[in-house]
Amino acid sequence: MAVDDGRFRRKIPKLKDFCFETCADAIEATPLAKYFSAIEMNVMLANDTTVKDLNKKFLGKNRPTNVLSFPAQDLDLKNYREFTPDCVMLGDIAVAYETVKKEAAAQGKKFADHLRHLLIHAVLHLAGYDHGKAMEKLEIKVLKNYRIKNPYII
Repeated sequence: MAVDDGRFRRKIPKLKDFCFETCADAIEATPLAKYFSAIEMNVMLANDTTVKDLNKKFLGKNRPTNVLSFPAQDLDLKNYREFTPDCVMLGDIAVAYETVKKEAAAQGKKFADHLRHLLIHAVLHLAGYDHGKAMEKLEIKVLKNYRIKNPYII
């Protein structure tokens, strides 16, 4: 985990534990759970400028966004191949502080709750999920463990 923006640490005590626990719970909700001990991913907690640069460079979008996920491999949700190496790199996640803070405030959510949702969302993308009902159901399930309300109910 790389914390490029120290404001994350000021908002969330024990940030490393928070991120690890959240990402681990997201993996545990997927068929990848049986490979848990072999899974690795990178999480970068950055600012809008850094995430905007990544968004432009890799996705051609010249704007910041709340979270980006960059899968290291294409995973087939219906047929995960048997992982044999000691380490399976799922990919990279980048989160933008200012955008997360603005969205949380606009949606009347706690910063930590919104960040937790975005991390879960990004991990599920790394695990092979695309936006849709199956992904939303898993997000809601994992968030419920933290007593966080369904983020898709307006």
